[in-house]
Amino acid sequence: MKVSVYAAGSRRFVSFVDENEIPVQPLADAFIYSEFLNASFSTKKRIAYELKILLCYFELHGIELSNRVASGNFLSSNEISCLYGQMMLRKESLGKIQKTSNTTAITSKKIRNAISASNHNSYKVSCETRTGRIRTLRKYLSFLFDYFHGDVVPPKGLIGAFQTMQNRLKAKENYSTTKSRAQPVELSESVIPDNIYKQFLQIIHPSNSKNPFLNCKLRNYLIISIIAQTGLRRSEVCKLKISDCQFHGDFNKISVYATPDDKSDPRINRPDKKCGRPHMSGITPQLMREVQFYITNERTKYPKANSHDFIFVAEKNTHATAGLPITREMINYIFSKVSASLNFKFILIF
Repeated sequence: MKVSVYAAGSRRFVSFVDENEIPVQPLADAFIYSEFLNASFSTKKRIAYELKILLCYFELHGIELSNRVASGNFLSSNEISCLYGQMMLRKESLGKIQKTSNTTAITSKKIRNAISASNHNSYKVSCETRTGRIRTLRKYLSFLFDYFHGDVVPPKGLIGAFQTMQNRLKAKENYSTTKSRAQPVELSESVIPDNIYKQFLQIIHPSNSKNPFLNCKLRNYLIISIIAQTGLRRSEVCKLKISDCQFHGDFNKISVYATPDDKSDPRINRPDKKCGRPHMSGITPQLMREVQFYITNERTKYPKANSHDFIFVAEKNTHATAGLPITREMINYIFSKVSASLNFKFILIF
């Protein structure tokens, strides 16, 4: 089973399908579009992936949730405890016996314990991820209970048993939401060494002999330069539109704002501004003129670019995508090429 993302007109949907793209979890699909109908698409997709992990876990342990809820045979305290232990793990570690390195040759018990603890923690997810999985399960169980028992007045004993199960899950949520011990710190030095950053700014210029790109040099230079000057995230650069650029007056401002599920965006995985209020980001007038040159002289070469307002487009016609808006994966590729040329790994946290 997998989560499939597909488009129907200008709208996007998620569904649980098998290897032949045939829907296999109609109740799970109905849950997402009943409980999260007005949520953003990214939220729907997150819920779908959380629910997939849960459904795969129960399938692995021979538990059919819908049948259990329909029959009133709810999850026991022991089943919830076992589930919680697994929901603490990364998805690739679920249901697997963890193999750790042999530490018996180390004589110090403290060192052996430290190594074992480190190995165990490497398989664990964050507190927020764990809580999200448990919360999604609790909401899905409520949906199933309403689906099977909502049209009749259920016996008091059935309602009580269901509430007991939900309270146990709620307690696990509360147990997970302890305050993080992580504290913000002030960086005392640059993440990128000054000499590397200087080379980075030089090598991305289209006229530089060490530029790692054979094609798309101007576009890639503009993307990296905008990120360097404004600090915008990859998604925010991907969704920049021509109308967002101030090609007048001071010639140095770009509008940054959220457009959840933009219907004009032909991409399946639509990028969006992560958080914060709408604002203006400043760039140098020279860079703004270079962006204008790209729009006027390069972007117009691709007929499909006329169908949308997004600035940066694919220039290779792989899968007939030339002229369509670029994706986050393209920006990842751009940085990986520059990283290889500089022999320095850029960690993309934006």
